[in-house]
Amino acid sequence: MSPFAVTYIRSSSRAFALLLLSSVVSCLSIPVAGYGPAGNRTGDEKGSGLPLGFSVEKMDRTADPRSDYRRYAAGGWLSTAQIPSDGLFVAGYQPLIKKVEMQIQGLLAEAASAKATAKGDPAQLVGDFYVSGMDEKRLTELGISPVKAEMDRIAKIDDSKSLAAALARVQQTSGNVVIFGLIVGTDTKDRRRSMVYATDGSLTLGREFYLDPNSAKIREGYLRLVTDYLVLSGTSADKAGPMAAKIIDMEIRIARKKLNAVEFRDPAKRFVPMRFSELRSLLSGFDLDTFMKSLGVPPQEQVIVMEVEALRERARMLAEYPLADTREFLRWELIRHASTYLTPAFRDADNAFYRVLYGKDDVQPRADAVADTTSRLLGHPLSRLYVAKYFSPETKKAAEDLIGQLKAEFRRRLENNAWPPAQTRRQALAKLDKLVISVGYPSKWIDYAGVDIRRDDFYGNAQRLNEFSLRRNLNRLGRPVENDAFSQPGSTLPIVINAAYDLGENKIEIPAAFLQPPFYDVKADAAVNYGTLGVVIGHEITHGFDSQGRLFDADGNVRDWWTPEDAAKFGDETEKLVRQGDSYEVLPGLRLNGRLSVGENLADVGGLMLGFSVLQGHLSRNPEQRRTIDGLTPEQRFFLAWAQLFVDKSNEGYLRVNAASDPHPPGIYRTAAPAQHSAAFFEAFGIRPGDPLWLDEKDRVSIW
Repeated sequence: MSPFAVTYIRSSSRAFALLLLSSVVSCLSIPVAGYGPAGNRTGDEKGSGLPLGFSVEKMDRTADPRSDYRRYAAGGWLSTAQIPSDGLFVAGYQPLIKKVEMQIQGLLAEAASAKATAKGDPAQLVGDFYVSGMDEKRLTELGISPVKAEMDRIAKIDDSKSLAAALARVQQTSGNVVIFGLIVGTDTKDRRRSMVYATDGSLTLGREFYLDPNSAKIREGYLRLVTDYLVLSGTSADKAGPMAAKIIDMEIRIARKKLNAVEFRDPAKRFVPMRFSELRSLLSGFDLDTFMKSLGVPPQEQVIVMEVEALRERARMLAEYPLADTREFLRWELIRHASTYLTPAFRDADNAFYRVLYGKDDVQPRADAVADTTSRLLGHPLSRLYVAKYFSPETKKAAEDLIGQLKAEFRRRLENNAWPPAQTRRQALAKLDKLVISVGYPSKWIDYAGVDIRRDDFYGNAQRLNEFSLRRNLNRLGRPVENDAFSQPGSTLPIVINAAYDLGENKIEIPAAFLQPPFYDVKADAAVNYGTLGVVIGHEITHGFDSQGRLFDADGNVRDWWTPEDAAKFGDETEKLVRQGDSYEVLPGLRLNGRLSVGENLADVGGLMLGFSVLQGHLSRNPEQRRTIDGLTPEQRFFLAWAQLFVDKSNEGYLRVNAASDPHPPGIYRTAAPAQHSAAFFEAFGIRPGDPLWLDEKDRVSIW
């Protein structure tokens, strides 16, 4: 899931299974206020006063689309919308974010006040969990006592055996890998069987911010954050500073060995099959047998290792550093992952660092923060309540009809396109035929009924949910593969405003909350719906055939199904997008990373072309709809609807942070740059050679 770009991971439980899955999911990336990482908060739109969805009121028709298309398409919105005090940017889809946020808050309030809910019912689970997180008075009184037993276990580590057992315990209770961990996933080369994955886990910051000389202020702020956390967890102030500095030095060592953001997207570098004996050798000195026994994972013949060099460095560090230093590092990891469920004093430390990153306070209300946590740990029970109340069968059917049109058009384009040649085209058609696109919600919900959720035990609730999720995952080893649907927080839960393609399963999921204006409006004319939802679905379909998706076959296996000549031709075409991205200045002196964003940019280009083709087919079948509205042709409304959907304004700190690691380009790029590869776009707005927005044909991408 490339669900969201996570640069500063707020101290919270993030199941390692999500880390595994995130490497094989591409999505539209719609940041959701209150339900995403701190760095992606959008807040509540203020000041625009404009209709939700496409509107000529959002345009500035005094602007010339040939030179300033963004202003022409959305100048009215740009002149009135303001970045809110509680967010980092504002976007055209903002009102929907607020609408869904309020719907979820209403569901949580109803569940929390329910009196006769049976134990294990969705309402009981989310209601009692929400109440436990909202009781700030009790959490303040408890301080760090809920995690004291876990800290005591760490303090008793005195040899490699007890260290291995402690690491297994932390993974079980926090849902996070610390130093070393195991999880079960499908084999990258054969999705019909499950495999054990090994990794070293995540760092708090994005890799670049540990290593970039220009990020010294961020590292200084991070040092204060770690120091504050250590003091809050019981370390004396005079010892906390030096200890924090040592912890960060250790993290910098790991960051140097981590894959960068571009390498991370390469499955050959991300997933490395190994014999179990090779893993044992790589982890020389670590008690792997005790760790696996503690988790209940039997010995394996083969494993898949992620972040091989980082894991190798972790092993070296375990051998080099005194055991006391390892204990302190492990205690820090425990606290940072547990802090969400402890005293609200940790939020003050978070906020100080937030100011360093983004230049403003994080004023997210407690209710939003707890709703975020509820959606991550109890996403399916909460989604069941949402779907039952807010999602209609009519909307589901309309979306499925549109999906059918888009798949048929993509097939037609593949069959009729002279490129790629027959051998590669057959493989592409086979992949398209096996592509599954699901709408709204899963046919089978994850059942959390057996998890004991109490109204007065926020940390304990999180522990039990993490243990449940890990045990459920590990129990898949040796069984027929059965993947959960609509299950990824921030990406595919039915309550998320997003759409996502899973490379490892060759499937697209379009959550229920997404299928509302401005992404889909049953009352809007066809040109607008094809320019919004149609392009979004086309975007996700194209992900199966983009620079990353093309490395996976019809069954989701990592397999090169391209001839060398076709692969070279594909690379030549995508280099055009790399150059276009590299040339785009987001801020003075700050350019996009074209190679990092090439997959998303190709998906935008493919989505626009596919959506436009389907619109033309629709208009051919329904000629009465080929009419001018408000002086705009259907073709113009199509492109304008997309531009208004992704127009945004961003806080400078947010732009700088995300430019380093987010494969999704900002809205100021997405509004026009993808359309520049379409001759229909130039024709619609009379753009000619020599105009600022003109892109020479030799520089346009033509693949799908």
